[in-house]
Amino acid sequence: MMAISMRLHLPAIILGLLLGCGVSTLLMRLLPARHVRLLGLLVLLPGPALAFALPELHRAGLSFVGRHYDLVQGILISPAIMMPFGATLLGLPMGTTRAAIGLGADLTTRLKLIWLPLLLPASLLSLTIAVLLSLGCVILDRP
Repeated sequence: MMAISMRLHLPAIILGLLLGCGVSTLLMRLLPARHVRLLGLLVLLPGPALAFALPELHRAGLSFVGRHYDLVQGILISPAIMMPFGATLLGLPMGTTRAAIGLGADLTTRLKLIWLPLLLPASLLSLTIAVLLSLGCVILDRP
């Protein structure tokens, strides 16, 4: 039963995750850092809570998103996944890469000494959160 549920719901949840992470990335590039932090904190808890409650609302006959509630679940849990990246990147000083280039660091040196140590813990935490929340949504979607 779980394999059927994984096969049915997981691709749409992952597509929703990718769409939501793309929108979050776009907002991180366009909005000022303090607005991104406030917006991220605003949707951090209600987003996954609504994603977990959405199958029950759908079963109760309240289908305001139609058949594609899996996609909406992925979009709702994406801010929780982007939060470690946002906290890391928004806390970075503005001229870090420019200073490394000015000191003579080439691309591989910058990747090894700046970006990999900076983003590896955030990416592992984001991956763990993504797996746990996606599996939670799939488990709650079971008939």
